[in-house]
Amino acid sequence: MNPQVPQLIASDVCLNCPVCCRFPEKQSPLSPFFFPEERAEIEHLQLPSNFFRDSSSETKAALTTCQHGYQCSFFHHADHTCQIYHARPLDCSIYPVVVMWNPNQTGILIGLDTKCPEIQSEKESTRIPAYLDWIQNYLEQPLKSQLIASHLSFVAPFQEEVILTRPLSIQKGN
Repeated sequence: MNPQVPQLIASDVCLNCPVCCRFPEKQSPLSPFFFPEERAEIEHLQLPSNFFRDSSSETKAALTTCQHGYQCSFFHHADHTCQIYHARPLDCSIYPVVVMWNPNQTGILIGLDTKCPEIQSEKESTRIPAYLDWIQNYLEQPLKSQLIASHLSFVAPFQEEVILTRPLSIQKGN
């Protein structure tokens, strides 16, 4: 469903990260979101069902217990790999960019999640504005923005630790 989204953080850095794919609570609003086509693609792989429906009946990755709370059910803790990496959802593909509501929930923003340790060391990098531009342009393409507008559970709650935010031109009911 998604064309190859360029990675901001190198894979070798991600494979050594103690943060990604882990969550503090079992029903985290930040659990990876799957658009219907993404879920169908994963189900086609005939893996065990690792999904749950959120309060609006949208599909999210189920979370399983781990040492530090909960982890994505597609995550292998031993080697920090993802069993659906090549078919991972948009939500995971764009990370550490997050799509979230602004503080008063009237608009949608993108920004960088400072929980990603690499963002702390890279936040002054000249690569970041260009990467955010690319992601913004990608998400604002008509088909992608219509998809997001029709599945607003994809949009995470506002997170104060997200930096370098910028608005997306996607409206509720777009």
